[in-house]
Amino acid sequence: MQERFNEPASNFMKKMVEYALSKKLGLDKECIECQFGRIVINDSTVFQLPEEYKDKYKGSGGGASKAGIKNQYCFDLLSQEIIDITVQEATIPDCRYPLQDLRANDLRIEDLGYFKVEKFRVIEKAEAYFLSRLKFGVNIYILENEQYKQLDLLKVVGKMKAGEVKEMRVYLGEKEKYPTRLVIEKVPEKLANEKRRKLTTDKQNKRKGISKKRLILCDVNAFITNCTEEQLPNHLLRQCYSLRWQIEIIFKAWKSFFNIDKVKQMKVERFECFHYGCLMLIIAGTHLLRYFKQWYLNKHQEEISELKFFKLIASMKHEIKEVIQKQNNSLADFLDQLTPIIERTCVKEQKKNKLKPLTILRNLT
Repeated sequence: MQERFNEPASNFMKKMVEYALSKKLGLDKECIECQFGRIVINDSTVFQLPEEYKDKYKGSGGGASKAGIKNQYCFDLLSQEIIDITVQEATIPDCRYPLQDLRANDLRIEDLGYFKVEKFRVIEKAEAYFLSRLKFGVNIYILENEQYKQLDLLKVVGKMKAGEVKEMRVYLGEKEKYPTRLVIEKVPEKLANEKRRKLTTDKQNKRKGISKKRLILCDVNAFITNCTEEQLPNHLLRQCYSLRWQIEIIFKAWKSFFNIDKVKQMKVERFECFHYGCLMLIIAGTHLLRYFKQWYLNKHQEEISELKFFKLIASMKHEIKEVIQKQNNSLADFLDQLTPIIERTCVKEQKKNKLKPLTILRNLT
């Protein structure tokens, strides 16, 4: 016990976050049924810190601060269970973030920052599945007469018509030659031009410059997966990949309602205590979200809005603190008080021309 009091407060808070991740608050509910055991999504959110923190939290510098922090977040979309939260320096590449809690029959959805051919091989070896966009610049081969021949993707795209979908068996990596399923979808010209506009206005791309080939490939959506066509049909690939955007909604809630990116001038140790304390509140709120999403789904076959829910939870952080400090019967009373408020204020609305995640998951069932 004496050792605990002697260690820095920030280290103790970090251990408390790890402990909070291991607890479920007794709120376990059945998750959404799906052909996959879990749909695992991970991504990172980065924000700048005062430059005085640069020795501990290195930032990108340049036009940004020399200090920055990155939070890696990994969760199961079906159950809303948090798998991992890791705090890093802002400069650590996403591709160095290891696979967390890999299980058979997982479907792992990641963005291009995590693209690594060897990682796909590890996922498949574990009898799990992945869905990723194809990374520009990776070498692609096809097998002809038992010989590997490099695929001219521009030539393939040039022959496709808008709305056409083409599936191919390809091999990724000059050395790896990893076999996988490639699905290419030719998008409408308006959408392709919008993709090109975003690509050319991105600050990072402006510094590097964009090749003509990369701009041409904005004409298509290209996905790779080890799922069979029966497991994940071509027409559902884009819908399924769009589920990854649920993590962006979560990050928006972190910043909008929990103010995790609002850092005032203070000692770095004090900042760490605030940061880990904020993560603990987020973890508690996520456990509650998990409970209420499944409860509302069972009762109404509809979804709870993550943004609306986290806004409500952030406004009740003092009440949550009191509940955590008391016994379990106070938690039941708290849930009873929350129930009518959530039914009245937290239902997810149907946006025009957009499918709800629940609809997409039902399509996958």
